[in-house]
Amino acid sequence: MTTRTVTGNLAADPEVVTAGTIQITKLRVIENTGEYRSGKWLAHDAATTHFVQAKFELGQNVAVTLHKGDAVIVVGREHTESWGDDDARQYGRVIDADNIGPDLNRAIARVQRNVKADEE
Repeated sequence: MTTRTVTGNLAADPEVVTAGTIQITKLRVIENTGEYRSGKWLAHDAATTHFVQAKFELGQNVAVTLHKGDAVIVVGREHTESWGDDDARQYGRVIDADNIGPDLNRAIARVQRNVKADEE
């Protein structure tokens, strides 16, 4: 698996789904890509959509903290997933997030530490 770092904006509010006994928070991050040519930034015609999954505490924290349009940074391992019936199977790249946070180049944030059960 390849480690990726992606910056962009959330395309929608995080979606929490259950897979067995595990809750997974799913995100779509829209990244405006481009390149420098002759010293000028040229944006690509279409943005890139990244599908991101966060599990356990990270997923829970993302679900209550981030919302559609928020500027984020995602670091995680990228892999290919498939879904759908055999005759209509689709494939896509998914990032299993190790870290997700607000992009402080484009937003401000207030940090609140989690309180562990044994600290209450």
